[in-house]
Amino acid sequence: MVRFKVIRASKVLLVAAILVLVAALALVGARLLRREPSPGYSGTANLVDAANGDEAKTTLVFASSGVAAGLPLDPGGETIEVEILPEPTAEPAALKVLIYHTHTHEAYEQVPGDPYDALEAWRTTDSGHSVVRVGEELAKQLRSRGFEVTHDLTDHEGGELSTAYTRSLKTLEGYDERFDLYIDLHRDAFAEGEALTVSGSDGKELAPLMLLIGNGKGFDVKPYFEENLAFARELEARINAIEPGLCKPTLVKDGRYNQHIGVFSILVEVGHNKNTLRQALDAVDPLAEAIEDLMLEHPDAALAEMKAKWEKENE
Repeated sequence: MVRFKVIRASKVLLVAAILVLVAALALVGARLLRREPSPGYSGTANLVDAANGDEAKTTLVFASSGVAAGLPLDPGGETIEVEILPEPTAEPAALKVLIYHTHTHEAYEQVPGDPYDALEAWRTTDSGHSVVRVGEELAKQLRSRGFEVTHDLTDHEGGELSTAYTRSLKTLEGYDERFDLYIDLHRDAFAEGEALTVSGSDGKELAPLMLLIGNGKGFDVKPYFEENLAFARELEARINAIEPGLCKPTLVKDGRYNQHIGVFSILVEVGHNKNTLRQALDAVDPLAEAIEDLMLEHPDAALAEMKAKWEKENE
């Protein structure tokens, strides 16, 4: 784009401005053909008074590549300055993440001063105290890191926990767009002998994390098991590099957990029922940081190849 502003110009100067504009466009075109960058400027061109006593002269100045070229014109003390502004380049598209909850009512240990109405032990429809609240925190953290995040709040339990995955699959199939990462966010169940929390580097007590991948056993349409397992194991390593011991080894189970929906698709357990909501929320920051590191800052080449292959096969 070329912009210029003229102040007090004669017809000769206007003709000269047009000629130099044509020359400028020719120069830009030549550079494009040679694939050379052409620096731009943010100013505008002005016709200004350049008179200097009795020996006043007019100079046509073309500013490009940091060089000003002058051409004598008719006397009158004017100068035309023309500057070339590059067309703005498009920003790369943000990676898309979908966060949803198959077991929407999973909740945490109640604490004094912050109660919730429980359907039964450690389950509630109060989205401010369930895994939905943790999902909202993860969405917030990822958005702040440059991801485009959709947090689906659909209640998939409906009083029948055993068929929740059927309903969450319908939700996933309702999206026309593809996502770069699908996260089904859950809360785990505490097992005797496990640590209640993990001490974070900042002194906070963090709820432990675990990733789960289905191997597709029992289903005709299988999940992308190898791709999703590779992603989960690499994410596990990145989490533990940030907060050692925070993420337990990735669990592989029979079933597919709707992970046939695409690459990459994972199930994330944030804490267990003996953790408090606060401990679960505090564990989200290293999880988000690890996702950013793996998908934006230092992508894994093998995972990128898997992703590209899947996208080509599903065009």
